[in-house]
Amino acid sequence: MDIRRDSTDVLKASAAHTIIYRPDIDGLRAVAVGLVVLFHAWPKWLRSGFIGVDVFFVISGFLITSIILKDLRQRAFTIRGFYVRRIRRIFPALITVVLAVLAFGWYVLLRQEFAQLGKHVAAAAAFVSNLVLWSEAGYWDNESVTKPLLHLWSLGVEEQFYLVWPIAMALCFRVRFGILAFLALTLAGSFLYGLYATFNHPAEAYFSPVTRFWELASGGLVAYAMTKRSPLLPAPLLISSFGLLLLVLGAVLIKGQADFPGAWALLPVLGTCALIAAGNVSFINRRLLGNPLMVKIGLVSYPFYLWHWPLLSFGYIIEGEKPEPLVKAALVLAALALAFLTYRLIERPVQKSPNKRRAIQGLVAAMACFGVLGVMVKAGLLQERMPSSAVARYMGALNDLGFPDPAMKPLRYKGSLFQQLDGKGQGTTVLIGDSVMEQYAPLVSQGLRDGRFDRSKVIFATQGGCMPVEGAVRLPRLRYPTCTTTVTDAWRLAASPEVDTVVVAASWYGYFANWQQDVQMPVDGQLQAFPAASAHEAAYATLQQSIARLRTAGKRVYLILQPPSGNQFDPRSMITGSRFGEMKPRTDMEAYRVERFYSDNAAPRQRLLRIAQATGALPVDPVETICKDGICPTVNAEGEPIYTDPVHMRPFYVKSRVHYLDPALNGTISTIGSSMKLL
Repeated sequence: MDIRRDSTDVLKASAAHTIIYRPDIDGLRAVAVGLVVLFHAWPKWLRSGFIGVDVFFVISGFLITSIILKDLRQRAFTIRGFYVRRIRRIFPALITVVLAVLAFGWYVLLRQEFAQLGKHVAAAAAFVSNLVLWSEAGYWDNESVTKPLLHLWSLGVEEQFYLVWPIAMALCFRVRFGILAFLALTLAGSFLYGLYATFNHPAEAYFSPVTRFWELASGGLVAYAMTKRSPLLPAPLLISSFGLLLLVLGAVLIKGQADFPGAWALLPVLGTCALIAAGNVSFINRRLLGNPLMVKIGLVSYPFYLWHWPLLSFGYIIEGEKPEPLVKAALVLAALALAFLTYRLIERPVQKSPNKRRAIQGLVAAMACFGVLGVMVKAGLLQERMPSSAVARYMGALNDLGFPDPAMKPLRYKGSLFQQLDGKGQGTTVLIGDSVMEQYAPLVSQGLRDGRFDRSKVIFATQGGCMPVEGAVRLPRLRYPTCTTTVTDAWRLAASPEVDTVVVAASWYGYFANWQQDVQMPVDGQLQAFPAASAHEAAYATLQQSIARLRTAGKRVYLILQPPSGNQFDPRSMITGSRFGEMKPRTDMEAYRVERFYSDNAAPRQRLLRIAQATGALPVDPVETICKDGICPTVNAEGEPIYTDPVHMRPFYVKSRVHYLDPALNGTISTIGSSMKLL
């Protein structure tokens, strides 16, 4: 977020096109940064705090457009001058924070973690963090809290805005109503595409500059209108009250699982526009937003934003879990203190430097240097402090995934994209499920190549994180945008005449756990969330109906129960030590017992077995293959973790030990070996 301030940043334009300071806009910045920080620190308390980013976007669009319009009308605008001002505002705090993050990451991170940080440092230097995070978005991406520079995506959007905006406005300035037409078209086009992308490409809608420009253009439109009349509208108190109401409604009504930005973003965007358009004369603007404490926080909102997320992220990384509430509060206060220090000791001295040319050259050189450092870290030329050899096998197991397999080719079916593997046999098997099914891709690919499976086609009609039950909704949509349609299309594909065998597998016990609240099922015309008993029952009944239809059509159906899972399989649980000292393998790992796994998941396991019995599907329990004598291994004979996380097996283990899919990948039901049991 580019939330900068000096005596000319917060402004209103008068008929003479002069600029005066508006404390209320600094106060509005304080509101915005407060929303974001509270959301990141305590998301369960304020699930809508991310709308603070949208408030920042509107403010930036207003300020930048106002400055450009003033310079254009005074014939003082130059592209070079514009970017010189941006560099002096943006670079000092950004360079300070990113270098601090890189140095601290070098001290506490392990190899894979440090390499990813290097990638994000390089992206920050090029102002493309939003594009990099967009490319990483997806089910298999690691948790956002493990990315200390995640928050720089919004700064990337603003910098891309700065590349386009001044040039476009300068070109439109000489045309009558050219500026107004440009603002209106940008706003309308970006907003309409954002509506489409929110429902069809949620990650793009969130991170793409194209879908965010309308928010900045909204502020720009207010700036343009205020050059004609200031304050823009009559009854400033009424307008500012309306704007504040919209912000409050956004904070109350918008949830983390909403389709965002989309139409929901209108609440914070229009609310911010109204507060700015009301001028600085109303009680809300003058007394609330213009309060000295609010103004002071607004003045340091940019460095506060930059510091808060790395501190919270490193807190999570060091603790290995969410920090305690008091720890998070201390980290937020530390971020605020660092923000004031950064403002006083770095930002202001640089901006007031008498040798502006040398200051700009130094800032650009420093930015280029930390970009090079990021590339070196990503390439492994600059390595972390902590020796990683002792825990290399555990860290190397992370993100060791086999989906999609290189031999796969995309298969577009109706509105969904599936993956197909071709063989030399007869018949078609469709695999329906989530990432638990996708983990079997290396096994299927190798088996088809070796001729062990006699299928003509094996189609992975899967979607990570999506429970394979028709009608189910998985939230949030940013991460699970197409679950409902993909699962519906998968079952339709399975019903095709050319398909003779269907296999259904998923993280069943995870979905039906008592804590799961991110799955919803339609019940009596309304969506009800897990773990409500009615939602569970609707999911079980729908799954049984779907399988029964396939069995009625004469297809073989295999229902695969969930393989052993839990934190004991997670490679990260196999190491111990201090991030400030050295990490080493654990020697006190307890055995993973089948008895406890069955006990903890007895209810969904028994229900799935009854569904198989009622429909004539063949139930398969992976435990009978993976575990022996009541104990499930977490590492192989060489000590290598066999899972990549608590749920998913690694490709080498799937290919060598998983045999329970063999009957489904051959034309006839074969004899079941001792390592597999059909219940």
